[in-house]
Amino acid sequence: MRGEEIMCRANYEYYKEHHICVKCGQEDAEKDHTLCLNCMMKERERAAIYAQKHREELLEKHRINSKNRYRRLKEQGICTTCGKRPAVHDKILCRYCSAKVNYRKRQKYLLNIYATKNMCEIRI
Repeated sequence: MRGEEIMCRANYEYYKEHHICVKCGQEDAEKDHTLCLNCMMKERERAAIYAQKHREELLEKHRINSKNRYRRLKEQGICTTCGKRPAVHDKILCRYCSAKVNYRKRQKYLLNIYATKNMCEIRI
């Protein structure tokens, strides 16, 4: 069993190094990829079928991972949106993300105001 793994790994590395498809070993791999076009298309179909079959399971897994990430970032005092910059004081967003959210909310608010009221009634 161990010898087969080493042989497969050696084949994989050889094919990858010589730009041959690592799955079928028959055709040239696409540029910046390890698979040929046919194998990539088959792999994409297989992945789509799997995702469709296990949709609820994958959504639940993603929900749990997102919740854990949010909690972890919040505990560390890092922005929960970008995960890069420190959050401002006791908030959950950094200054940059907070400004972006405020801008989007302001634009949505103004759009709603302009759509529902007469131009004479609007005071900004």
